Amino acid sequence: WHALFVFALALGLALSAELPVALALMTGAVGMLVLGVLNIEEAYASINWKTVFLMASLIPLGWAMDSSGAAAWLSQQVLSRLGSDLPIWLLEAAVGLLTVLFGLVITHVGATVVMVPLAINFAIAVGGSPLAFAFIVALSASNNFLSASNPVLSVIAGPAGYKPGDLIRVGLPLTLLHLAVVLLVVNLVF
Repeated sequence: WHALFVFALALGLALSAELPVALALMTGAVGMLVLGVLNIEEAYASINWKTVFLMASLIPLGWAMDSSGAAAWLSQQVLSRLGSDLPIWLLEAAVGLLTVLFGLVITHVGATVVMVPLAINFAIAVGGSPLAFAFIVALSASNNFLSASNPVLSVIAGPAGYKPGDLIRVGLPLTLLHLAVVLLVVNLVF
């Protein structure tokens, strides 16, 4: 009962606009420790340290790309080769597709951290909305229907006996459909 109470409290705090989500969930974790639902050894054992170190190295990489000017330089180089007369929606689609590909390799969070500075510089260079480009990156980073690195797909793929070819055959059309919906909705909103 203690676990259910703390879970409901943390979820309620996260859903309210009073506290940031990270702080609300940290309150839940501390509540689990204080009420004895978990001991400190179990809490440490449940931390995925690979993810912690991945984020610890990717966040400075994204910041360095932005602050060093590498993102601006890279976006200018790409635009000089593509030409400035391309429609903005085509550049948005390219940014979204590149984010999907990065998400397959370096996780969705890593793809977001790396691609947002690049996407914002693309938007500024072509006169698009930086907010729209950033939203496209954020929504495209979670567009993973192609590999079992997606937790939902891994739960289904194993018991069903799906092979990587099956995921690509079914996931590629879903990925392209998801990207098309993201581009349509973001362009309607912005």
